[in-house]
Amino acid sequence: MNPPLRRALGHWRAPVCVLAAAAALLFYVPFLVVVATSWTGGEFVLFPPQGFSLRWYASVLGDPEWAQAFRTSLWTSAVATAVAVVIGTLGALALSRLRSRTGRRLLRTLFIVPIAIPPVAYGAGLYLVNIGSEPLYGTFVLFVLGEAVLGAPYVFVLVANRLEQTDPTLHPAAATLGASWPMILWRVDLPLVLPSVLRGTLFAFVVIFDEVVLSVFLVPVGGRTLPLQMLGASQEAFSPQLTAASTLVSVVAVAALALFGLAARIRKDPP
Repeated sequence: MNPPLRRALGHWRAPVCVLAAAAALLFYVPFLVVVATSWTGGEFVLFPPQGFSLRWYASVLGDPEWAQAFRTSLWTSAVATAVAVVIGTLGALALSRLRSRTGRRLLRTLFIVPIAIPPVAYGAGLYLVNIGSEPLYGTFVLFVLGEAVLGAPYVFVLVANRLEQTDPTLHPAAATLGASWPMILWRVDLPLVLPSVLRGTLFAFVVIFDEVVLSVFLVPVGGRTLPLQMLGASQEAFSPQLTAASTLVSVVAVAALALFGLAARIRKDPP
């Protein structure tokens, strides 16, 4: 705990630390139990696990249904993230150029609202609005667009906050030197917000990849994403195969976050 925060908490420092430790345990202990049960050599999810074996990881990686679900989640999440990055970045750039406080407040609210809407309500509404629509209904297009809407606010918030911290005289200075607005966008704005765009991309991808509610409503018949496959496996038979798949997904997400943090640190403190 840094000194300013320690001084600010005063006598409340110890209770806050205890509460933070309890919250950390509440998050990490169930995850560690899931990881441990995926190593079991038995046929059922039990803790402590029965022996040690990686058979369930091999089962997941060698199962065509799980492999197909993973590929579906990967490409749909990648496309949805790309759309979310474009929408969120353009929205943040538009916000930085609005002079009206009312317009800025309205635009910011419109981009942040999807975070507050319950996914069940959003998924059901999107399904009912497009039911029977030939171009979109029963295709992955509607599902990808719905996921992009959920991921765009994360990109928007990070990029908008970065633009608010930039020097407001950069645009007039570039325009004075004869740069057109596309040149200002390409040579001034995008290099400034690129780290925030990358952070937003990572957060949006993690949120989209793990989304299961929209999968229930919008994935076409016969298609399955990885979260939907895991949901079905939990309802059919709660086997160690499910905990092994959950562990693999968690490891991939943690590895992506760690690599991004390492890359950001290397860029900030070059040798």
